[in-house]
Amino acid sequence: MSCFPNYKKGEATVDSHEKDITHLLAFFNDNAFQPEFATYYSEIDDKGQPISQKVYTVALSRLIYGLSYSSSIDTSYLVKAELALSFLLKNLVAYDSIGVYFKSYIDMQSGDVDNSTQLDIWQQAYGLCGLTEFYRNHPSAELLSFIHQAHDAFISRFHDPMHGGFYGNSNKNTGQISGSKSLQALLYPITAYMENLWLADSLHKAKYELYLKENINLAYKNGWDDKRGWVTIKFDDSWTSCKHKSVENICFTVNPGHNFQFASVLLRTNNWMFLTSQEQFNYHKLGLDVLKRTLTKPIYPANDLSLGFYSEVNPLTNEVLDFRKTWWQHCEALIALSLADGKFEKELVILENYYFSSFPDTQNGGEYFYLDKANIPQTTELKGSIGKSAYHTVEMIRYLTGRNQFFGSIKNEK
Repeated sequence: MSCFPNYKKGEATVDSHEKDITHLLAFFNDNAFQPEFATYYSEIDDKGQPISQKVYTVALSRLIYGLSYSSSIDTSYLVKAELALSFLLKNLVAYDSIGVYFKSYIDMQSGDVDNSTQLDIWQQAYGLCGLTEFYRNHPSAELLSFIHQAHDAFISRFHDPMHGGFYGNSNKNTGQISGSKSLQALLYPITAYMENLWLADSLHKAKYELYLKENINLAYKNGWDDKRGWVTIKFDDSWTSCKHKSVENICFTVNPGHNFQFASVLLRTNNWMFLTSQEQFNYHKLGLDVLKRTLTKPIYPANDLSLGFYSEVNPLTNEVLDFRKTWWQHCEALIALSLADGKFEKELVILENYYFSSFPDTQNGGEYFYLDKANIPQTTELKGSIGKSAYHTVEMIRYLTGRNQFFGSIKNEK
C-alpha cells in the first residue's frame, strides 16, 4: 500500500507559477535593490529589511539567474539583471596567474572586499550561474568571451587530471587542496552552470562535454550507497568513499535534498546526446531507483509527503537529525520528480502543492528558508543570505512548467 494519501490536483498551473515568480522577485526588487549602487544587498531579514550592506557573489549571481529567466514575464527584469551583472563583473571579479575568479563578497558600507586565498567550488561555480542564464536569454560575444575565460580558469583550478572530477577547494597560492573532494564537487559544476552553458553555447558544446561526461560517470560509480539508499558525500583524492566508523561516529550526515539532486542530474542525461545509449540507460535507471528509494525513507511526518520532509539524517540508522523542512531541498525534489517521465506524478503534485502553500510568505513577501516540524515558518532565518535569493525556486519552476520548451529541440536532434 502506498504511504501517500489520495490527492487532488491543485491550482499549480503555468499562470500561477508566474505569479509565484513575480511574488518572489518583488521581495528582492522592493527590499534588496539599491539604486545608488545598481545592485542588490544580499542579507535580507524576514520583514524585508537589509541587515548589512554586503553583496555576495552567489546570492547576486543566483538573483541574476532568476531575473534573466523571468524576463519573458516582465522585460524590466532583464534591465535589473543587466545592472546586477555589470556590478558583479566590476566589483566581484578578480584575476591571478591562472585567470578569472570570483570574490566572495563586497561590503558597500565599509568598502571591505573578500581577499581570501581560499577558493571553494560552490562559490566559483555559482558565480557563473547567473552569467550563463543571462547569456542564454540575451547572448553577446563579449559576455561569452568572459564566460569562456571564467570556465577555463575554473577547470584549471579544480579539475583533477589524474583521477578525474573536481576538488572542492583550491588555494590561489598552493593549488588544489587534498581531501576536499565531495559529491557536491561533482554535481555543483553541472547544476550551477555547465549543463545550462552546454545548452546555450551551441557552437562550443565540446568545451563542456568532457567534464559533464566525466563527472556524471564518477557520480554514478561512487556517489550511491545502494545498501543504505543514501548518497555518498565525502571521498578521498582517488574517489574512494569515506567509511563510517560506527553508528555514533559517522563520516558524514545526509540531506534528502542531495538524494533528490543526485537523481535529477542522472535523469537529465536523457538529453546528453554525447553519451552512449547504454550510459543514458544506466544513469536513467539509477536516477529512478534513487527516487523510489528516497520516497520510501522515514523522513516524512506521519509518513505523509503532503507535509514535506525533514532536512538531515544519519545514513546508517535513518535517524532524523534535523526535523526542519528546508526550501532548497524541496526544490531539488520537485526538479527530480519532474524528470521522472511521469512515473511519480502523484508524488510530484503532492509535493508541488505543499511547497507553494507552505514556503512562500504571503504577508511579508519572499519565501521562508526553514519550516519547523509542524510546518511553522522560522522567521529568524534570513530570506536573503550568502546563497539564498531567487535561484532554487525559479529553476524548479523552470523544470515544472517549461522543460519541453528548453529540451524538446535536443530530443529531436538525437
